[in-house]
Amino acid sequence: MKDHFLKKGWFVLDFLDPTPVFQAREFLENKLCELLGRNSTLEEYHHLAEDDLFHTNMQIKITELYREQKWGPKIIEKQLPFFSDLLGPDLFVQSNPYLRITRPDKPQDNIGYHRDTFYGGSPYELSVLVPFVDVPAESSLSVLSGSHTSPEDAYQTNQIIDEEVTKGSAKHQLGFLYAPKLMDNSIEERMEPIPLKVGQALVFSLSTVHGSRLNKGPVSRWSSDVRVMHAMAPVDLSARPEYYQPLNESVVTQAAKQYFYGKERREHVELELCDTAFGKQ
Repeated sequence: MKDHFLKKGWFVLDFLDPTPVFQAREFLENKLCELLGRNSTLEEYHHLAEDDLFHTNMQIKITELYREQKWGPKIIEKQLPFFSDLLGPDLFVQSNPYLRITRPDKPQDNIGYHRDTFYGGSPYELSVLVPFVDVPAESSLSVLSGSHTSPEDAYQTNQIIDEEVTKGSAKHQLGFLYAPKLMDNSIEERMEPIPLKVGQALVFSLSTVHGSRLNKGPVSRWSSDVRVMHAMAPVDLSARPEYYQPLNESVVTQAAKQYFYGKERREHVELELCDTAFGKQ
């Protein structure tokens, strides 16, 4: 997997412990049925949510419930031995990851092909795409292998203003972009769809070109993209101090915190430690 990541910028992970993924799926399906007032599977959701406004409101409600239960951090925590080996023992996990619901044949449910570094992400951060339904190739996200090491100017984009997604709006809070950078259509032929099963994840660098323009399959795609990073990577989190929460820390880091702060318990001090180590004031 490490060799595959170095070469291509992504890999498919079979979770060490997929239990919380299946628990989250059951939770989401139960909440969906409660909100709908009738039985439905996640896969068949689109049959009952044809209207866009209804769909957006439903996604907002279910996302709030998903985040309240901290399913994203719980899923990653169960894979801690893997991510500690991949990134190191000092880890952050995204506090409130997005819950994506993409209906078939609805281009408005997708955000197209992009790199998260277009929008302030760092190649030191990983995105862990966790599906809650089995995703065939025609419904899946696609990636551009090898794009993770290309400079930003390697891909021409055209920035537009989306009239339906304004800054701070409901859809913006769901992960839709209010000023997306559209990549040239020619990139489509180079994109590789990655089918996934429940219990697997697509792990990729934020500098890897990825995305979807249309769910062409028969099922609604329910997934969550949870970011993970080394807690002391050179990533400026000053504009988003609550974006991550601690997942794990080494004994050396624990001792260093006591050295700098004594017994005082402080959150999000990793960047301060980095500044101290590099002699910044």
